Amino acid sequence: MLHYAVRLGVPTVARLRAVGGVRTYSAAAISQQEKLRTNLALIDFFDPDLSRPPLHFTLSCGIAGFPKAGKPVDEHDSDASIYTSYQIGDDAYFQRKDALGVADGVGGWRSHTGANPALYSRKLMHYAQMELDRIKSNVRPMHMPPVTPNPIDILDNAFHLTTLDAQNEGIVGSTTACLVLLCQDELRIANLGDCGISVIRRNNYIFRSEEQQHSFNFPYQLGTASFDSPTDAQQFTVKVEDGDMMILASDGLFDNLYDEEIMEEIQNCIQTSGDNPIEDDAAVVGDVPTQAIADALAFRAKIVSEDPDNPTSPFQVRAMHEGLYYQGGKADDITVLVALIKRDDQPQVPTPPPLP
Repeated sequence: MLHYAVRLGVPTVARLRAVGGVRTYSAAAISQQEKLRTNLALIDFFDPDLSRPPLHFTLSCGIAGFPKAGKPVDEHDSDASIYTSYQIGDDAYFQRKDALGVADGVGGWRSHTGANPALYSRKLMHYAQMELDRIKSNVRPMHMPPVTPNPIDILDNAFHLTTLDAQNEGIVGSTTACLVLLCQDELRIANLGDCGISVIRRNNYIFRSEEQQHSFNFPYQLGTASFDSPTDAQQFTVKVEDGDMMILASDGLFDNLYDEEIMEEIQNCIQTSGDNPIEDDAAVVGDVPTQAIADALAFRAKIVSEDPDNPTSPFQVRAMHEGLYYQGGKADDITVLVALIKRDDQPQVPTPPPLP
């Protein structure tokens, strides 16, 4: 049995002694224990601060691009009524307020009969967007957990449907691809091949994807005669904040411009828009002219890609590392999507259907 013993003249510090086999506590020890009990913080589990709603963001996007020099361009886009994706040369892309995608059709197939890498990449992006539409519109009852979109699954389903079309229509081709989903305050990324994505926060890169290459200038790809599959894609998650900027592009941008040059164009556009406000409000969000940035990046990459005497380029450096002599930029299709991530205080969440 434990006994509390109060002894006069004991210093006011906590102490424990054994007296005749009985453990005794000083008065100071008792008072100290009571202080600890009374100072314990109480948690109010009904405090609204402990159950804050999740943050929601939206994408405000500017898009620009150029087909490779000498490549025919369909000015009227006869397939615009068929596909929800868009074409730039052999590149294709789609955009939503909560997702972006870009694909780069492999132009090396053009020498083969029935080859159409442009249509292959466009179909892949079209079906990726359709799959997202299906997931987002699949309204579920309140008691059931929401469906969490996975970019790998979306890419896999889109690839399956594209493969069926290719078989039925006799299409030969392959493509690289990069999908980005904005899920509350998180980017979910699937990247297969040499498209790329960068995330910039306060003039600093916080994320930059890397190329997937089997060998120099031979990227991972989906399509004819390729053993690569959507599950081979790199998968990333990136936490985002209000005001972050995302650069999603085909390799026509990243093969011709260094990261420092991309940042330079961004800063110049923001500074210029501050001096001379742009009239198109849809292209300017929070003093960041996303459309002007996309235009500037695509145009600068185009200039480098068409200049065989350009002093240096990322593609040139990689070629030299492989022991190959190469000078200038890389002629290619260029597609650039610049998205500003903004807080959305009133997200459009579908409501569940009424009970029967």
